[in-house]
Amino acid sequence: MYKIAAVVISNCTRKFDKEYHYIIPCELKDAINTGNRVIVPFGKGNRHVEGYVFDIIEKSEIEGLKKIKDVVDSKPLLSSSMIRLAKWMKKRYICTYSDVIKCMLPPGISVKSSKTVVLKKYEENLRGNNGKIVEVLNSCGGKKDYEELREIINSRTFTKNIKNLQELGVVDVVEEFTTGVNKKYYKAAFIIKPVEEIIEEIEANEIKSIKQIRVLEMLIENEYISTSDIMRFLGVSSSVLNALKKKGYIDYKEIEVKRDPHENTVFEKTFPLEPTREQADVLERTKKIMDEGKFKEILLHGVTGSGKTEVYLQLIQKCIDKGKQAIVLVPEISLTPQMVARFKGRFGNDVAVLHSRLSLGERYDQWRVIRDGKIKVVVGARSAVFAPVNNLGLIIIDEEHETSYKSEINPKYHAADVARIRCKIENAVLLHGSATPSVETYYRAKTGKIELMEMKKRANDMVLPKAYIVDMRDELSSGNRTVFSRKLSQEIKKNIEENQQTIIFLNRRGYASFILCRNCGHSLMCPNCSITLTYHAYDKRLICHYCGYTTKKPDACPKCKSTYIRSFGIGTQKIEEEIKNHFEGATVLRMDMDTTMRKNSHEKILKTFKEENINVMVGTQMVAKGHDFPNVTLVGVIAADSLLNTGDFRATEKTFQLITQVAGRAGRGKVEGRVVIQTYNTENFSIVCACNHDYNSFYENEILLREQLLYPPFTNLASVILSGTNEKMVIDKANKVAKKIHESFKGMKGIYKVLGPLRAPLSKIKNKYRWRIIIKCERLTELLEVLTKVTDDYYNSGRKNSVSLSVDINPVNML
Repeated sequence: MYKIAAVVISNCTRKFDKEYHYIIPCELKDAINTGNRVIVPFGKGNRHVEGYVFDIIEKSEIEGLKKIKDVVDSKPLLSSSMIRLAKWMKKRYICTYSDVIKCMLPPGISVKSSKTVVLKKYEENLRGNNGKIVEVLNSCGGKKDYEELREIINSRTFTKNIKNLQELGVVDVVEEFTTGVNKKYYKAAFIIKPVEEIIEEIEANEIKSIKQIRVLEMLIENEYISTSDIMRFLGVSSSVLNALKKKGYIDYKEIEVKRDPHENTVFEKTFPLEPTREQADVLERTKKIMDEGKFKEILLHGVTGSGKTEVYLQLIQKCIDKGKQAIVLVPEISLTPQMVARFKGRFGNDVAVLHSRLSLGERYDQWRVIRDGKIKVVVGARSAVFAPVNNLGLIIIDEEHETSYKSEINPKYHAADVARIRCKIENAVLLHGSATPSVETYYRAKTGKIELMEMKKRANDMVLPKAYIVDMRDELSSGNRTVFSRKLSQEIKKNIEENQQTIIFLNRRGYASFILCRNCGHSLMCPNCSITLTYHAYDKRLICHYCGYTTKKPDACPKCKSTYIRSFGIGTQKIEEEIKNHFEGATVLRMDMDTTMRKNSHEKILKTFKEENINVMVGTQMVAKGHDFPNVTLVGVIAADSLLNTGDFRATEKTFQLITQVAGRAGRGKVEGRVVIQTYNTENFSIVCACNHDYNSFYENEILLREQLLYPPFTNLASVILSGTNEKMVIDKANKVAKKIHESFKGMKGIYKVLGPLRAPLSKIKNKYRWRIIIKCERLTELLEVLTKVTDDYYNSGRKNSVSLSVDINPVNML
């Protein structure tokens, strides 16, 4: 008796996104299990495609079932619990199964089909293309790649000719399925054009794309680099590399893969520390919960420097002692080296690392040792929540408030939500940790929905740094027009003299925010996006941080030809220059997106700062999170109010969190820390509360505003973005979608409100106009029901849509 497999097809559109029934042939019955990857015939043409077995059933009501052709892997890639999670994610994030599966599996393992045409017998009397095909095959030793042969014949009737020859028994077509990640070699790019010529063309502005320039600059400094690393680190597509190859700048070669990211790294062995009274209380309570073997969610609210990481380490040891595995999520790639060192030092080779800056081979091998049960602890960024551990006991989300836990591409999942459902499915404990918890998480803890544990004191009797608010309006009126207030200048100078380190934080990279003509008021905008170009002094270029467009800084205004064209605003690059000018002989490092593009660059910068005792490190949000430098005694916050006027309802929360987190980098050693906060808005409660290290006062102010204005956690938000190259068409579609949303809410019981459609705050990105609809809805189930219906109707209407629709439930970015 045949068994039936319920198969989900990879890379299919929303219209075909469902489970299909296939017969499991007798010869494959022992090889196919739930979670296996299979090759199946699909559609009218029985095209062979990749699919995943989501269930195995005894019988099906559907007639005329096709048979599974083959099994790709010897072991299932998805466990039953991950399949349950996939089904939940599809509904929760209004996406396809294929979108979810791509999140769960390492990149590069997709099945690729290759066809070869084989000559079975030589026929001399064939005419036209049939004869030409036979002659080509005969001259090539009797076989040729299908696509290469198509190019040689170059005829519209090629497919028909091949079928005719198959029917005559002259040729056969052999199809093979391979996965690229199994190869022991990777594709690398290298420069083939003289470097001097390339530099000359860049300086002459002959190369217009900033992406192409970044690739060339990277390759000029290296003999060769993996193409996957180039694409990942620089955020470019393969088309950028192929364009450079076509123009004769670069070429490719195969290089042997190095699989272990920490093969040559020695980690210093560490041992459990004696816990403080607060740590001991948290450990005791959490271990009791873990012994129950049931799902439980906990928020650990501990001030910066209270020793949360040591608590994590000892809870993981408890998890290991129980024969289970743990996942630790960190928000930024910049935190991963430090966290890896802490966990490798404690647990050695029982730790695996998952993050996007590993090569394809490294990620695949790390994923494989996790799946095979050879490790106990997984450390990584957002996607590590999908690590294939088969006996999950604990998930820890460090710095849980961070917005980087939310994906900006489909599926637009939040790692905390996915972790919660995964822990529920597998009866594991979920621990959120933060000095500045998100308002939503803290509200859930205060209302008893999750357990709240607190650590209010720093470990080793360290005191929280003393903070000073400087009113930059007073500085201006007293004649100080520099970037640094008198107070901050004095403190930096004092630190340099006493050989102590300083961190300067500014949440804006580049040299200047924009370029403006002081004669006519013209500002230089990106031609593809509704945003001003940012000036980067390092290569004297204007760059759009959204689409990558670049151009050289003009000497005269493009509009009025005046030479009174100047840069305005400040970025980290400008601050770095100002420090060198203000403090003679000071050593400076910069840490932002521009300096951390290359592999291991975060680790190198942090290591240099610590080991060489660099005087000052300037950076964006990267310097605010999780770093522990005992000799940092001063933190300066430039433009603390820069986030307050962004039009985001979370602006005050983000301001409080950033200031508190970066302030927490000071005074973690024997010397008391100081924090200087520069602002033009000294009265805002988020800045005042951050200065006083007072989370509770901030929360009480913020939660009242959220309740009055009906924002999360008192409602659910959804952002629906419609975008396209024709603005009139985008507006028309947006109005129709808004009308459909109103109609779909009729009869629902919950309170809802639809705002828009209106132009999105960033009204054009990459030459696509953007219109936005905001929905507030009390009940998440109703919101999901409405938006699923609207999305399905939109994409299944049967007409090809040039306007794309994107849905984000409870977004963290309202732009």
